This record gives sequence, structure tokens and C-alpha cells, in this order.
Amino acid sequence: MGQIAENLISVHQLQVGVYVYLDVGWMQHPFSFNNFKIRDEEQLKTIRQLGLKVVRWDPARSDLKPLAKGAGPAVAPPEQTAPVAAEVTAAQDAAYEIVQAAMMADKQARILALAEHREKIAKVEQAFTSAANVVRSIGKTIYAQPAKTIADAGQLVGEMVDALLVAPDLAIQVMAEKPGAEDVYFHALNVSVLAMIVARELKLPADVVKLVGIGALFHDIGLNEVPAKILNNPGTLTKPERDFREMHCQYGLDIGKKAGLAQTALNIIYQHHEHFDGSGYPRKLKGEAIDPLARLVALVNAYDNLCNPVNIAQALTPHEALSLMFSKHRALFDPKLLQVFIRFMGVYPPGTVVGLSNEALGLVIKVNAARALKPTVIVYDAGIPKSEALILDLGDEPDINISRAIRPAQLPPAVFDYLSPRKRVSYYFDAGAPGGES
Repeated sequence: MGQIAENLISVHQLQVGVYVYLDVGWMQHPFSFNNFKIRDEEQLKTIRQLGLKVVRWDPARSDLKPLAKGAGPAVAPPEQTAPVAAEVTAAQDAAYEIVQAAMMADKQARILALAEHREKIAKVEQAFTSAANVVRSIGKTIYAQPAKTIADAGQLVGEMVDALLVAPDLAIQVMAEKPGAEDVYFHALNVSVLAMIVARELKLPADVVKLVGIGALFHDIGLNEVPAKILNNPGTLTKPERDFREMHCQYGLDIGKKAGLAQTALNIIYQHHEHFDGSGYPRKLKGEAIDPLARLVALVNAYDNLCNPVNIAQALTPHEALSLMFSKHRALFDPKLLQVFIRFMGVYPPGTVVGLSNEALGLVIKVNAARALKPTVIVYDAGIPKSEALILDLGDEPDINISRAIRPAQLPPAVFDYLSPRKRVSYYFDAGAPGGES
């Protein structure tokens, strides 16, 4: 309590460079946050006109100390006549009101943007659910109705590719939780969606992007032949069990051949566990010997397996998964493809919980491809209803950066409920409207 009292100062003691806390409601001021370092005279004037007598300041985060008590704002020079001073003050006040109105309008626009974002999420999740239903049927009808299964998969992938390739801007969304008993279907869809997005980023032709999507959808079809007790074992497999599981590449190849899949899709199925350094399976192929599209799917498959392992307790956050792949497993992947994947997913992929430099907590919802360290986040603020939570494009906030990534389990319950991070990460894309905003 004594420390708080010591850090209370008059608003007239504030100056540019002081880090301040505004203990008022979020809608009672035009700033993005209730706490920040004062950047310029406009911010300083805005704070002084909020009606506050005292504010809190943070010595450790300030560039300068507050002014001495009684110093207050500068007084007009005595030679300035009263009429001129009044005219100047009126002009300054009018300009200030315009700036403040613009700032408040921007704040209202951000609230509307969140409402639109939630509507967009609902639409994307509907599309994701429809796609997941098709993927579910693929796993169940490939034996009895191979021609229909391939046709259904082709239609699904074709529709996704058509949407992907005409999108003026592309964002990936994190989907809601899905029943754990069918994780294999959501894994196939995750890998297919992300692999097609990377193919799009590589500017591959539409027919090639479709081949990537088909091969990725069927890449784990051979797991149908592996006993559930092996597939669902959250612990360490014995060597015979591991060998059995690794046979799913050969089983998948056999199933795909019987179904009549294209050779490129068959290569993806058979080679999606090969590593660029030759340490993979089933044939320990190396570098250019691996089908280039299989290299792409292998990369995305590895990422999704790190985020969504059988044992959810071992799951990495999207940020941790990408960091591990780049720092320790880089030799396993085609370097060009890894670079493109990281550039699109960002240093902090969607679904990552982050701590900001102003001590706020947020959830990454969209990546800024041009500025990987400046994604868009939903920010936790106990004083703002969850339905109106602040959406912050860090690209527009020069003074705020991401300081760290946080595991969801480390969040206080209230923050976890507010941000709603997913235990299992499922992705789908938001292509926006042709010619419009994403």
C-alpha cells in the first residue's frame, strides 16, 4: 500500500517519458490501454483533460521522473496579450477535441472489428466442420467406395483451392475444440489446409496445389491398418510397435494404389515421414530424392504432430513447435519450405498466448506476414467484457511488443476463460471476399 501511495502524483507533474496508469474505465479515455508510456504532448494533454487529479506512475518503466510538485504546465509568456492567448488556447482546444474524437472513433471501430471478427470465425468454423465431415467419410469409405471417396475428396480440395487462389489476403483461424476420438480426421484436414497454403505461398499452379491437398488428406490413410492400442498409446512404443506403426506408409501406398490415386498423391502418402537429412522412413530418402510435394507435407505433418500429439500433455504451443523445428530439427526439412512456412505462420502463430511489453496478456489471432513480430492479438482486460475485448494490431503500436510466449496452462483461470486458448490446435483459412478485406 505504501508503494502505491508513493507512486501517486498529480496529473500536472506528468511529462513525456513517464509511464502512467489510468485508473478509469476503458471507454472513459481514447487510448488502447490503461497503462502506457506517454509518447508526446498530445497524449499528455489528453490525460490532463480526463478529469483526474492524481495518477499512478511506474519509476522502473519511465524514461524520466515526474515534474516537481507545483511545476505544472508551462505558463504563457507575460508579453503575450490576453486576447491573443485566449485565441491560441481556443484553437488548441478545438484541435485537441478533433484529435480526441478521432481516437475515440478508432476505439469504437476496434470494438466493431471484434464483432465482425467473431462473425467471421463462426462462418469459418462452419466451413471447417463441413470439411471435417468429408474427411471423416474418406477414412470410412475408401475401401467400399474408392471412386466416390476420391471424387468427394477432389471436390472438397477443389473448392478450398479455388477459395485460396483468389483470396486477396489470407489469414488462418484457430478452430474450436473437437471431440478427441476423431483427432486423426482433424489432423488430416490440418495438414491438408496448411500444406495447400504453403503451396499457394510458393505460387504453385492450381492443379499442383490440388495434388498437395489430395495427398495430404490421404497421407495417413494407412493408419487404418494399425491397431488402435498402438495408435492411441500416449507412452513410449516398443520397437515392434514402432515398426508396426511405421508400416502405415506402405499400407497407405497400397490402399491409395487400389483406390486409383494419382502418382503424386501416392508419393506424398509413402514419403511423408522421410527427412531431408536422410534420417526418416520408410526408405531413408535424402534431399532431392524425396518428392518435393512430399517434403512440403512432411514439414506440415511434423508441425501438427508437435502441436497435437497423442498425449496432449506433451503438446507444444504453436510458437514452441516452430521454434523447435527451426532451432533443433532444421536438418529434417527442406530449408526453402521451412522458411516459407515460418514466414506465413509467423514467429507467433495463431493460437499462441503471448505476454506483451506493457504486461498485458493476449492471444494471437492473425499473422502479419510482412512483420513477423507484430501479429494481431486479442487482449485480456478484466475491465472490458469478453464480447468487446480489444483487438490490437501490433503493427500499429510502435511502443508495444511481444515479450514472451506463454503456455495456456500457466494462465490464471479468469484469463484462460477470457482468451479461450485451445488444447488442440485446428486450423482453417479465411480467404475473405474477392477484392475485399480478409
